[in-house]
Amino acid sequence: MISLNLRQKMVGCFALHLLFHIIVGITFLKDFELFNDDVELLMRAGNLSNICLEIRRYEKNYLIRHDNEDFEKVLSYINDAKKSVALLRDDLKIVSQPEQLRDFSAKIDKYKTSFLIIKVECTRQTTLAQCPSRKIIRDLGQELVTISENLVQYEQRNMKEFIHKFYNRLAEAVLFLVLLSILTGILLYTSIVTPLKMVENAAIGVRNGTFTLLPVEKEKGEVRRVLQAFNKMVTDLDEHQKQLFQAKKLSSIGTLASGTAHQINNPLNNISTSCQLALADLNEKQNPFVVKMLNTINQETQRAGEIVRGLLEFSRTQSFSLQPCLLFTVVNKVSQLVASEVPAGIILKTDIPKDITILIDVQKMVEALLNLTINAIQAIPSPPGTVYIYAEKNSGDNTAVITVADTGTGIEKEHLQEIFDPFFTTKNAEDGTGLGLAVVYGIIKKLQGSIRVESEVGEGARFITELPLYTDNEDVDISDKG
Repeated sequence: MISLNLRQKMVGCFALHLLFHIIVGITFLKDFELFNDDVELLMRAGNLSNICLEIRRYEKNYLIRHDNEDFEKVLSYINDAKKSVALLRDDLKIVSQPEQLRDFSAKIDKYKTSFLIIKVECTRQTTLAQCPSRKIIRDLGQELVTISENLVQYEQRNMKEFIHKFYNRLAEAVLFLVLLSILTGILLYTSIVTPLKMVENAAIGVRNGTFTLLPVEKEKGEVRRVLQAFNKMVTDLDEHQKQLFQAKKLSSIGTLASGTAHQINNPLNNISTSCQLALADLNEKQNPFVVKMLNTINQETQRAGEIVRGLLEFSRTQSFSLQPCLLFTVVNKVSQLVASEVPAGIILKTDIPKDITILIDVQKMVEALLNLTINAIQAIPSPPGTVYIYAEKNSGDNTAVITVADTGTGIEKEHLQEIFDPFFTTKNAEDGTGLGLAVVYGIIKKLQGSIRVESEVGEGARFITELPLYTDNEDVDISDKG
């Protein structure tokens, strides 16, 4: 079965409408020509009938008054009748009427001959009763009138029959046009109105917070592409809503973390100071166990202090100093800083075009990429393995797409939505605090960018960051808006 898209269906309907109107127009034009011919024939037949009546009138006048003027009038009308018959005979070649016209021609010739004879036979000295041709003239004249009247009636019947047929054809054309219009209306309703109504209802659902995908038919066409675009929009809106929820959650946790960190920081400082003073007064040889415990307390206090500093860094309103910078330079700096952290057997590969310029706070951007790179290295439990840092331009969105990927164990699907939450980590307690990715998330958002993660268990992970490209005519706002 041939599958047509909406445009082809509309063009087909338009072509069908146009073809129908052309056919109807040509048909009615021909009918009008026939109607015009019938009108002319009726007029000629009526004119012939009037001529015959005039012949009879002047015939009676002549027989009564014997006036030469009446005689000439009769002969003149006879000539007019012959001309009219000749025209009718030419117009009626395709019908059966010429037989009557031939009878009429023969009778008009006989009438003329008899009328010429009667001038000799019927004089003023001769009474009408004594004119032998009088009855012949009267009978022939009556036959001429009858034939002409029959011809008029014949043409009238033809006109009525034509009007009846024309009315039937007009009714059929109107009926076909109505059916074609109904078919077009159904096509428009099913192909356009119904999908648009679906989109309208789905848009209302989106406004109310319900992100429902529309069913997309397999049939190709413009409506299918619209529905696919709407579904993509709904999917993106759902994802953006999740990201917004994530950002609000991070903001709330940051506020809570800030207050908690400030309250914990002072006791930790006191504990650390006390431990260091105690260690300074103790002899390790005399009290090795106490020294060991105090060292443990001091280490754990410092560890707790690092966590608190991470919380403060995460929650603090940071001051960003934005400036255009080559991404290639930033990644090189990250590579140098992380070089000592790369175990043997793990390779760090970078592929950054040298023409990508972004507007960033260099220190914060280095911190974000450094966190992502260290996480990627730690995601590879045992060599060999590879960590990739590469970037490309997305000319459609005018952004730089930066990807940090690894060949590690990957991330469980149920953890993907929580990966940027503060304190969420799949590492051991001694390996991480769960604040690194939360800090990265905050930095990228502050730079007007976005970050997402893609991962399959056993196939590694890809952290994809998108940041706006810098243009020379771009207005730089380096103020801190919190």
